[in-house]
Amino acid sequence: MSSEEDSITPQRRIEAPSAFASTLVNDIERAGPSKAGSPSEKQHKSFFGLNITTPDSHAGTGAVYAAKVQLLNQALLDIGMGKYQWLIFLVTGVGWFLDSFWIMSFTVIAPSAGNEAQFFFTGDDTHYLFVSLFVGLAFGGTVWPLISDTLGRKRIFTSTIVLMGMGGLVGAGMPSFTGLCVVGSVVGFAVAGNHNVDAMILLESLPASHQFLVALQGVFWGLGQLVASAVGWAFIGLYTCGTGPDEVSTSQAMSRKARALGHSSSASSSSSGNSSCHYVSNKGWRYVWWTFGCITLFLYLCRFALSFHETPKFLLARRRDAEATQLVKDIALYNKRQTWLTEASFARVDSTIEASEKELRTKSRVQSLLSSVGITGVIGLVLLWMIMGLNFILYQTYISNYLAAHGVSKVNAITVTRGYLYSRYLYTALCAIPGPVVASFLVETKGIGRKRTGAGIASLTGLFILVSTVSRSRDTALAFECILSFLYSAGLATLTLYTVEVVPTPSRGFSLGVMGFFWGLFGLIAYIITTFDSTAISGGSPVWFCGAIWVVLAIAWLSLPLETQARAAA
Repeated sequence: MSSEEDSITPQRRIEAPSAFASTLVNDIERAGPSKAGSPSEKQHKSFFGLNITTPDSHAGTGAVYAAKVQLLNQALLDIGMGKYQWLIFLVTGVGWFLDSFWIMSFTVIAPSAGNEAQFFFTGDDTHYLFVSLFVGLAFGGTVWPLISDTLGRKRIFTSTIVLMGMGGLVGAGMPSFTGLCVVGSVVGFAVAGNHNVDAMILLESLPASHQFLVALQGVFWGLGQLVASAVGWAFIGLYTCGTGPDEVSTSQAMSRKARALGHSSSASSSSSGNSSCHYVSNKGWRYVWWTFGCITLFLYLCRFALSFHETPKFLLARRRDAEATQLVKDIALYNKRQTWLTEASFARVDSTIEASEKELRTKSRVQSLLSSVGITGVIGLVLLWMIMGLNFILYQTYISNYLAAHGVSKVNAITVTRGYLYSRYLYTALCAIPGPVVASFLVETKGIGRKRTGAGIASLTGLFILVSTVSRSRDTALAFECILSFLYSAGLATLTLYTVEVVPTPSRGFSLGVMGFFWGLFGLIAYIITTFDSTAISGGSPVWFCGAIWVVLAIAWLSLPLETQARAAA
């Protein structure tokens, strides 16, 4: 044999046995009668009848892990979707709910918090609160997923939920606006990490036939906005002074509160006649965050009533085969089913597949990401997450400026009544709820899949952004805002699903950390632009840019190298 052939022999030893993974179940669990039975011979199908494939090799992973995860995927398919997975869907859905809930809370409290006289600043500096939020989102979206590859998904999920709740309680008592911004960064730090880890936990616990549920989780995103708007409206309406056409002074606010409590009007006679908005009559936004913090911590405590474990694929990626096997058995038992998987199944992989020294060394997560989707795929995914963070923030500012120049007055806490403002929040939140439902249907439809769904949503988003410039009334502008809310939630759900599916478990946290960094960073850039010079660019050119860039994103979707429909994630 030539020296050249000798040099490739070790690689052939690694890759060839990976095809053997599908026959590894011919070990002791298949030999003779067994209470648990043997692997199902039937072809598993997706929700819409597509044949599910469980690949015996995955780019970015070694042959040993690929063989083991194929067995794990087959075992999860044979167990099927059951009570345990639906509980995980609920638990992680609550995570999505809280993420959206807290992000929306900044919009809810910003006007009244910024208007509070005790904070001692002049002018509208509430944009700094959003800048602080996105500083936290950029860091949290990077750090938490990165360390989840080491510490595990469960610990990160727990830590971020607690941090959100505690941040809300502390922030509500902040005596200064600067302190509120600092706490806002902490809340954003927790929110970004929780969002990405939720998607990983669900995907790594599901049978391949139900991976689309990661996209369906986006329903909770709209629900979070809806509840945050409703709760905020109740408190801000009763306990706030000093904003909008329905502005009241401190003395008026105190009188109104006294009447609501059944006190005589003289109860407020000693209150200040100054028209400034003081802390004593402006506790609405504080009540909002206190309530949100308590809700968050209550939902965290509810988690202990459910059986919630580390994900089996994470355990397998960390070479904790015995724990992964036991977890699969526990899932089967919880679902009142049986599994053929035993630790011997994984042991046989180790004893059968001859790995070279290079294979035994752990691949770097950068190499794993590049191997999974290639350099073109990495660029495409980064571009998608980057524009998702940047575009809508710029669009909301510049479409408002553009329409104002064409006779449509701006809608904000200063120009409209609270009732009108919060009703718009509720309408857009309601429209966000069905977006992920439609996306979940499309990603599973034969001939469409993840990539074409993403490309279609991107194209429609760009089209409606451009067409929204014809609005000449607030109601028409609201209609476009609702449509874009629907498309944004659908697009975010589809992109999250594809990103967690396309990379293998050993590097999934790192990959989501990279994407989360670009999403948060460009969201931060957008808020810095709109905070410091939102009128620097006049006319409709910023809006045309915001619409046209989605055509580029549609192309980026179609250029991604791998379609993950009906394919078990590694």
